[in-house]
Amino acid sequence: MPAPLQTGTLLVATPALESLAFDRAVVLITHYSETDITMGLVINQPLGKRIRRYATDSLQQITGGEDACAELGRIFYQGGPVHQRYLFFLHRLDGLVEGGTKILDGLYLGGNLDAKYTEADILRPDAPRLRFYLGYAGWEPGQLESEISAGTWFLAPGQPEIILASTPETMWQTVMYSLGGKYRPISVFPKDPSVN
Repeated sequence: MPAPLQTGTLLVATPALESLAFDRAVVLITHYSETDITMGLVINQPLGKRIRRYATDSLQQITGGEDACAELGRIFYQGGPVHQRYLFFLHRLDGLVEGGTKILDGLYLGGNLDAKYTEADILRPDAPRLRFYLGYAGWEPGQLESEISAGTWFLAPGQPEIILASTPETMWQTVMYSLGGKYRPISVFPKDPSVN
């Protein structure tokens, strides 16, 4: 197994996973427990133009008045199918955002967003430092382990520079390829096998 099942590990959907919500998804485990619910955020599904479905005033308040179409579509993501009215955020702003939960060295979940930060702190296309996620993915005790045993998820080590990558649309292929060996051919497997 390329990585242990723990907080901070990436779940990489395999072609065997038949859920549209997790098609080629990369999920960061934000809380792992053998006896309680395990939670994660899908980190490679930006809302893009779908951002228009959500209240513009609320989103602009969060981001300090930034235009809600192009820029917000790049920092707001579909975090998972559970409780899609809940908003979570991951960041690399430890010095600016207090009270976050450490997921990995240099990567935090949540915190106090009332801190003073600038547009440049969060909207850097070359090195994003803050992302918001609507909803989350969740598993009952033993459920995720069963799914991994059934071959629906591969495990990969989490790295902040991958998690907040500037090209989320290629994240699945990048993470799969980085696992090496038998995983590399899977990384180039077409989404629709009939076009092969």
